[in-house]
Amino acid sequence: MSLTSVPAIWFENMPELEVLHLASNFLMSEIATGKFLQNLSSLEELDLSFNYQKQIYSRYLNLSTYFSSLVSLKRLYIKGYVFKELDKLHLEPLFALRKLNVLDLGINFIKRVDMSVFQAFRNLTEIYLKENKIFPQTTEKHVFLKSFEKEDYLINYHRTLVWKYKLNPPVIYSDKKKQSYDFLHQLCTSYGTALDLSLNNIFFINPNQFKGFGDITCLNLSSNGLGQAFNGTELIYLSNLKYLDLSFNKLDLTSSSAFKELPNLEVLDLSYNKHYFLVTGFAHQLLFTENLPNLKILNLSWNGISALTKSELRSDSLQKLDFRGNRLDILWKNGETNHIQLFKHLKNLTHLDISYNRLRNIPTRAFQNLPQSLTKLYINNNKIHTLSWENLRYFKSLKLLDLSQNKLKAVDIQYNYTQSLQTLLLRENKISRIVVGLPERVSSLLYLDLSYNRLQVLNQSTFLSGLIQHLKVLKLKGNPFDCTCKNSNFIRWIQKTKTLISQVARNVICMNPEDQRQHSVLLIDLHACILDSVAKILFYISFSTIISIMMVAVTKHLFYWDVWYTYHSCMAKIKGYTSITTDKALYDAYVAYDTQDATVTDWVINELRFRLEENGDKHVLLCLEERDWEPGKAVIDNLAQSIHHSRKTIFVLTERYVKNGNFKTAFYIALQRLMDENTDVIVFILLEPVLQHSQYLRLRRRICKSSVLDWPKNPHAEGLFWQRLKSAVLTDNSMRDDGVYSI
Repeated sequence: MSLTSVPAIWFENMPELEVLHLASNFLMSEIATGKFLQNLSSLEELDLSFNYQKQIYSRYLNLSTYFSSLVSLKRLYIKGYVFKELDKLHLEPLFALRKLNVLDLGINFIKRVDMSVFQAFRNLTEIYLKENKIFPQTTEKHVFLKSFEKEDYLINYHRTLVWKYKLNPPVIYSDKKKQSYDFLHQLCTSYGTALDLSLNNIFFINPNQFKGFGDITCLNLSSNGLGQAFNGTELIYLSNLKYLDLSFNKLDLTSSSAFKELPNLEVLDLSYNKHYFLVTGFAHQLLFTENLPNLKILNLSWNGISALTKSELRSDSLQKLDFRGNRLDILWKNGETNHIQLFKHLKNLTHLDISYNRLRNIPTRAFQNLPQSLTKLYINNNKIHTLSWENLRYFKSLKLLDLSQNKLKAVDIQYNYTQSLQTLLLRENKISRIVVGLPERVSSLLYLDLSYNRLQVLNQSTFLSGLIQHLKVLKLKGNPFDCTCKNSNFIRWIQKTKTLISQVARNVICMNPEDQRQHSVLLIDLHACILDSVAKILFYISFSTIISIMMVAVTKHLFYWDVWYTYHSCMAKIKGYTSITTDKALYDAYVAYDTQDATVTDWVINELRFRLEENGDKHVLLCLEERDWEPGKAVIDNLAQSIHHSRKTIFVLTERYVKNGNFKTAFYIALQRLMDENTDVIVFILLEPVLQHSQYLRLRRRICKSSVLDWPKNPHAEGLFWQRLKSAVLTDNSMRDDGVYSI
């Protein structure tokens, strides 16, 4: 119900009333007389906004002298009238309000303002002129933001009139835009003094408009139709400005000097300035970021940016960039590399929003050239079908990734890609398959939103095993879950988990089978699934038993003797085989040497062979590779056969041979005879000083000294050498009682 008059009885009995709201009624005549205000000496807040009469002319407001009786009034709201010009004549009845500190004159069709009128308000700290029709400064008497010539007057003015920031976005803004404004409201309030001139008709800025207002730190000029080319002089008298809102205008950013007069600027909102970026023939560029050394937050959203003359943004200070509502799908289209490094040189960027950019995919190089300092990345509301998840490994500090409202069909979450990720938003995609590789003890993921996808089955072993110990919030609403037994592991986990699943009883519901449709997963009875599992186990056990009995019977009937042979063969392998005795050896010694060395080969054939096989009373039968090996047989087989069919193995060592693979193979085979037959068959001839640091050779010199022979340097000692060699070859090695081998 709307009031047309104020009942006198309301105020005669309420002398202690402190707050009175009478907005949006029909009290124009009552306000004009003001009689109902004369007894409200304790009133601190009064709202008389939007009080109309049926006749349009009656909206012109003449303030009553009765306002002077409100000696305690601190906040006065008189929006929604018609002043056109704001001067002393209009506001004189309010001068007596010595405690007044908030005055709201928004939506009053004000075109011109004589700012000197506000000096009469000694305690005024907040004044709102938002949503009027204030024009740019003129040379007339009544000017907008009139500057003052006398310094003492200016100081007094600044002491008594401090602009505060208040931002109430109009209905054309979305909820997300309003949240952004709420955030900036708090931010700007912390900076200090602010001036809100949004939703006026300031289509051109003259630097002198702001002369004398250097203490302002926050300025809102959004929705004014500004269309001039900024060149670094427009706000020269506002060098302390930290927050500047120029959204919903038609700015021209062609000049590379734009905003250079604002070295302290930290927040810049240039959203909804699409006109500049859509006009063809312009040099579309964003070089102004290099002029702002303290810029932390930049909003370039909803500008439709699809072409840039300069393909890189550069800033060492920028932390947050809002790039929503542009055309990265054109800037990053397949095959184009001009804008791949668009964000690479934003060295300290932590928050990047590239949602609403019509992206179908993100080129690998573009992904790799995003700043690696990112902690939050928003890619929601695009058209992405596939994502190279492995590219996330480049972002070691990434904590939040928003991929909501895309067209993803599969997700591959691996720990190697997402070591720091805490929040993953995958809402409203087409996901039907998830692969997760997160170790239980090191998973950082705390919040996972999978709402409104196409998930039917989630396997606990492949999906939930790495999450159940750490995940704090899981959202699954709007998925067509299959509530049959093949999804029993997931259903059982849902029913028992301590993880917070958003509105699980109402949101996590079944889509099939038909009799369970729209039922909560929590209500599914898994008893039938347990019986089915038991039946399957019993079937497999009985089937396996019958098949086994039949196979044993058939095998015994048809393959009895084969089984008997196989049994004894296996037993022989388990108990071991009897080694070949030395009496059945075909050779006295096998000589292993470097057959590729002509000098060594000549020495073995013409010297060693002659001395052992043909000279002296006792002849030694040698096995030589060139003479005695079986042609066409594998080298390893010839080598093994030669060692096993010889009582001893003589190694003729040189520097080159000990590095040869053939030496190592022959040595291991000969050494194996010591392990298998308790027989030491190794004899070393050192033609050159090799293996001087070998612990094995040192040990052999101490225990089996006669098995290590050095080719003498003195020719007169060669006779003794051949005698010792023949003795070492013809003497059998045996294990003494004390467990030490000797010759």
